[in-house]
Amino acid sequence: MKRFKEPLKTLLILLLTVSAVFLAWKGSLFSAFFPEKKGAVSPSPEVPEQTYVPAALPLAASVTGPGGLRCGVKYDDEAMAELFGGFSAILSETLGSAEEPQVIGRFTWQDRLREENLYLDYGFALPISALAAWVGVGADWAGAETGSAFLLDNGEGGSVRLSYRGGDGRYFQCATAASWATLRALMEEYRPNGAVFAFELPDLRDCDPCLLVLEQLPRVRGVRVSRDRGKAAEVMAELFGINLGGQSRYTEADGTTVYPGDSGVLRLRADGSVSYSASDSGRRAVTSADQIEEARRLLESVHASFRGEESLSLRSAEADEAGDLSLSFVYVLGGLRLDAAGPAARAVWKNGMLSELTIRPRSCRPGDAVSQLLPELQAAAAAGSLRLGSAPELVLPDTGEESQTPAWVVTVDGRDLWTQED
Repeated sequence: MKRFKEPLKTLLILLLTVSAVFLAWKGSLFSAFFPEKKGAVSPSPEVPEQTYVPAALPLAASVTGPGGLRCGVKYDDEAMAELFGGFSAILSETLGSAEEPQVIGRFTWQDRLREENLYLDYGFALPISALAAWVGVGADWAGAETGSAFLLDNGEGGSVRLSYRGGDGRYFQCATAASWATLRALMEEYRPNGAVFAFELPDLRDCDPCLLVLEQLPRVRGVRVSRDRGKAAEVMAELFGINLGGQSRYTEADGTTVYPGDSGVLRLRADGSVSYSASDSGRRAVTSADQIEEARRLLESVHASFRGEESLSLRSAEADEAGDLSLSFVYVLGGLRLDAAGPAARAVWKNGMLSELTIRPRSCRPGDAVSQLLPELQAAAAAGSLRLGSAPELVLPDTGEESQTPAWVVTVDGRDLWTQED
């Protein structure tokens, strides 16, 4: 009998071993040693990273948490890009799903600024359709509406509510399909740094109420500027089919060199700018968003030929009664704009056609760090005493010298009225 028991025990052990190996194979015991076969259950798909056009970056932004504690970002390219990149997907969903705007009051807007929210301030009347396009969505609901600042907070039914300050100074709100829980989870990553809005401080009651004031400025640097336009002229000529070596060029009375071409005329002006004026058969774009993006794309192509570490950012978009659009751009380095007598670049659209494209080449690199600078709180108080409702801006003056140092400027009616460095 013993002779039969031993083979049976051996067979039973063998079967148990095979069974254990099979179960381990089906499970995860060997997953570290053997690759997963095709056809097996795949892991949960990752949420695609949202991309955006750099022009979408605001001048100022803040994240307000429970109790009104706030993290503000200004004058810092890297910090702004990191913040905006984290919220670009939810902003895209918010703009893409927004419903018809409804008017709200200024005090309602200010009350919401105190609550949990994401705030983005562009500082000028930006066509909302252009901002939506920069984050990859359409916004048919916006039409020709503009907004200078945008607020995302808790709406009805767990959704995100979009509020914005219109270009006409009024305030609006829109219901959206974006998730407040998603936005709030992103906001929890930010810690307060003492940022406040001017209307929250009695000492700043004469300033722009929605001026975001930082408790401590980030480390800012001066800038070194070069102004060679040779490469810019070559690229501009290539873009529009102008022959710089042709015999038809001539010089105007003010020293401007003119190069005629089939599509238009290229001018190398005495002030160092390069300007293209189109003929009647120029480039065409229908919507303001398309016009802004086409101008930005063309200017970026020229800018790439001489770029230093600066970026080119839209500063204003103004449409007249006929619907013609004028765009102004500025150079920005370290979150500070290069402040000059005229814009860094300009584009004009008439009847949906590109009429003019001008750029003033500037190549900028960081200079020395600035150790002493008037705190923003004091600069804001001084600005309010100068003119009710005004606000200071930290800029890099472009005086024509190679090295420039940051300075506070208050701009009223297009003119710099006050500057204070320390």
